[in-house]
Amino acid sequence: MTYIPSATYRVQTSPKFKLSDIKQIIPYLHELGISTIYSAPFFCARPGSEHGYDVTAPYDVNPEVGTQKELQEISLELKQRSMGWLQDIVPNHMAFHPDNVWLMDVLEKGPQSHFYTFFDIDFHHPDFNGQVMVPFLGEPLEKVLEQNQLELKLSEKGISLNYYDNMYPVSVSSYRTLLEEALQVSGNPEVTPQAAQSLKELALHEQEESINPAAWGNFKKKIFRSVALRQALEQVLQSINGKDKKLRKLLQKQHFILCHWQETEKQINYRRFFTINDLICLRMEHPEVFEQYHQFIKMLCDQELVQGLRVDHVDGLFDPTTYLKRLRRLAGPEQYVVVEKILEGEEHLPENWPIQGNSGYDFLAWVSNLYTYQNAREQITQTYSRLVPGAATDYEQLVFDKKMFILTNYMQGELENLLRLLQERQLIPLEPEEQWRQALAVMLAAWPVYCIYSNNLPINKEEMKVVNAAFEEAHKQAPQLKEQLQHLHTLFTVTPEDTEESQHHKLYFVMRSQQFTGPLAAKGVEDTTFYNYNRLISLNEVGNSPDIFYLEPQDFHERMQYRQRTYPHSINATATHDTKRGEDARLRLNVLTELAEEWEQKAQHWLEISRKYTSKPVENDLYFLLQTLLGVMPLNEEMDDTLVKRVQEYLEKALREAKNNSDWSAPNEQYEQAMKDLVPQLLLHDEDFMHSFQPFFLKVAHYGWLYSLGQTLLKLTCPGVPDVYQGTELWDLSLVDPDNRRPVDYDMHRRYLQELQQAEEQSIEKLHEALLHHPENGKVKLYLLHKALTTRRELQTLFARSEYMPLQVQGPKKEHLLAFARHHQGQWVLVAVPLQLVSLVGSHDQPLGHEVWQDTIILLPDKAPQAWQQVLGKGTVNASPALPVAEVFKTFPVALLTAGG
Repeated sequence: MTYIPSATYRVQTSPKFKLSDIKQIIPYLHELGISTIYSAPFFCARPGSEHGYDVTAPYDVNPEVGTQKELQEISLELKQRSMGWLQDIVPNHMAFHPDNVWLMDVLEKGPQSHFYTFFDIDFHHPDFNGQVMVPFLGEPLEKVLEQNQLELKLSEKGISLNYYDNMYPVSVSSYRTLLEEALQVSGNPEVTPQAAQSLKELALHEQEESINPAAWGNFKKKIFRSVALRQALEQVLQSINGKDKKLRKLLQKQHFILCHWQETEKQINYRRFFTINDLICLRMEHPEVFEQYHQFIKMLCDQELVQGLRVDHVDGLFDPTTYLKRLRRLAGPEQYVVVEKILEGEEHLPENWPIQGNSGYDFLAWVSNLYTYQNAREQITQTYSRLVPGAATDYEQLVFDKKMFILTNYMQGELENLLRLLQERQLIPLEPEEQWRQALAVMLAAWPVYCIYSNNLPINKEEMKVVNAAFEEAHKQAPQLKEQLQHLHTLFTVTPEDTEESQHHKLYFVMRSQQFTGPLAAKGVEDTTFYNYNRLISLNEVGNSPDIFYLEPQDFHERMQYRQRTYPHSINATATHDTKRGEDARLRLNVLTELAEEWEQKAQHWLEISRKYTSKPVENDLYFLLQTLLGVMPLNEEMDDTLVKRVQEYLEKALREAKNNSDWSAPNEQYEQAMKDLVPQLLLHDEDFMHSFQPFFLKVAHYGWLYSLGQTLLKLTCPGVPDVYQGTELWDLSLVDPDNRRPVDYDMHRRYLQELQQAEEQSIEKLHEALLHHPENGKVKLYLLHKALTTRRELQTLFARSEYMPLQVQGPKKEHLLAFARHHQGQWVLVAVPLQLVSLVGSHDQPLGHEVWQDTIILLPDKAPQAWQQVLGKGTVNASPALPVAEVFKTFPVALLTAGG
């Protein structure tokens, strides 16, 4: 039977938050109502890694994080509490780092390495002479050589080429040259027999098809431990260091080529994660790569140390469908398996994948759009146009333009590689090359989703709709390339003229191209457009699209019913390590759609105040800053140096991601500083600004935290498995990473939970009153989480198997409520959350009681019970035959009721 979590809790393992720290919080998480710890990758990673996605060795626990023994101890403790562990794994890429033993083996041995085909490297690339790029020089190689920044060194691990802290092993063939030279230059008679013996052993290694890593390691140790030979070799290395010609000659003998990091923007011969040079991708489609990479993961599953796996960036894999089938066989039917997958618009997760669902970005988008006011779309757009002259208001066109910008400026090498693939496989003519290059670029940029998953031709009907939509957009964007685009379109189809070979070539291109449409979407949309299109930045979120703006309650219900039918155990997330801002900051900013007119007046005034201090930043960046300040401000309005610094660090990242007035590759520090200097001026020193900002902030924040309670309850009760990101039990007003990885004060969380439990025993009414009158400490959210999570755990079968039933609301305030029921074998749960609060209650009031809701009622389905118990309150609510909303929301602004059973 497959393990299904009741609720997961995401932790970011790192040297600052180790397995031992996780062990300490298990009692608290259990008390909170969590069933499953959901861990970031804990495998060996780049030293000091704060996130774990830069894996260097997938076959052990990162010693900076903990040990296998600690993992076993945690597993035992979890089982005693009927809890489990969901582990994030990273099959798409590894760190391009000297600690990556597999990759260093390739750099050292070339085709004689057992791992030669493990990495997605094109050794036949015409520009690289069989060498793989090592793009980590701070300057071009010529300058690095001029400045004597490369140094040959000898250690027990062998001879390496060192560039500052980076050490790259020299090729096996280099040892012959260096040993022979050591034999010639040394006057020590002991060197001759030692060198001769080493050369003899080396000859045996040179003849091997695949050099045994252990035997080669012993060979290098023997050289190092032979004192006379070591000294002779060090003398030789010293004679090469600083000698331009000699060093160049040695560099030509390597299986790698050192180059400036920016060279990958124009040409590249390995696949990387997005545009990150130091994450090199794997050929996970090869069975031997899959088996070796997953050995430790299989052990974790077999020994029941983990109960589930979360697959990172499934879109990067050449054949995700086959990969997931292999993973299911390896992990077994009991493991809970989800994938990280961003779905665009109306896109659905493939229903034939042997998984439980995805990591929840879709749910995040749906619940956020539910809390955006539909009627404000035009006004919010016009406000943006008026206050930000020249602002791009055609979102889809901006997305296309930014994708083309990324292709041209950062992924040109990837584009050239795909073009060459088409040419080499004779899928396109060689001329006119520039038109084919442009057509291919336009096609990739026009792709409406991250990728399709077909691994055979013909492509299925649903995915062919995506292909057709991509080419329709491509023709619109580049009508002058009609002939080339029509031909590229045929590569996604089967024609009567196709031979078996041409079909094979077509399919390879289709699948290969999809490994780049995803990264292009991520870089063009999430990491560029989202920092340019600042109309309402809460919608610029992973998994969401500003183009959608709003979701009708009926549409939300339909999505939940579809989710229940297809992937009922998909994760419901509202905050992740990838989100652009905290879950509660996002909902707070959505309130602006209900205060559109006042927002325009305030924003215009604040922009004018900003101009007192600087004329440098453009309006678009200032507009972004103003929304950021509204979102990040704590409810207690504490403005200190820590808050200022957090915002300043965020601005630096945001400006560089936007790639307009600054950039990662060429930072405009003067411009960035002008933006940073504004933060303390506005928050700490300008009385006019704060006099205007404070009352508006308090109004927005009031409605925002009430909506946050609704978002939280929906996450916990809708179809799916709710996930709580670390620390978000209290208000989450964090910014993008690394801000959202700040340490969590678990002692305070634990103390708060105990206080809530004690207060509830004394008087629920008084507790509710205190929580609603003092929302600034976040206890009201923690209370809701605890009550709903423990109810969910008690009713696990109902939440895992029940149907989702939208409920009709009638009465004067029906537009202000969303309600649904979950029902399974006589057990019922009812959920109700308020909507559009600005027109319902004042900015200091609660949506409670008859004065607000009047005679509004929730209609119940046939055969539903008449008596309902308040989970977030006290007593019974009786239906006669409908539920009075005034009673449902008597003392708390969201409702969770149970009945039957």
